[in-house]
Amino acid sequence: MERAVWIILNNNFSLTLDSEIKNGKIVDKKFSPGSDLWTSELPQLSFEDNHIQKDYDTFISDIMTLFTEPSVDKVFIDAKLGEESEYINSKEPLVIRKIEEYSVDEIIE
Repeated sequence: MERAVWIILNNNFSLTLDSEIKNGKIVDKKFSPGSDLWTSELPQLSFEDNHIQKDYDTFISDIMTLFTEPSVDKVFIDAKLGEESEYINSKEPLVIRKIEEYSVDEIIE
């Protein structure tokens, strides 16, 4: 099973995505806001500062919009390690950086 890890970020926040690559699609998505916390859904964090909360909510909304793009799987899968792609159809541009590729079968052996 092939998997990869990407960082999705804007000027204020970052989110790690770990996903299986299967039949040209990214599936079994796991998201982490940090601290070794992983979830299969985009993390809905709460902040006391309303301005920060609004910025975070916009960040998550922009990521959800990104995943509705027809070519999103290709953008993630075809990225080279360390390569950055910019998604600008959002309120604040998102940067996608592939940071790791690995095979679960190799790790198990």
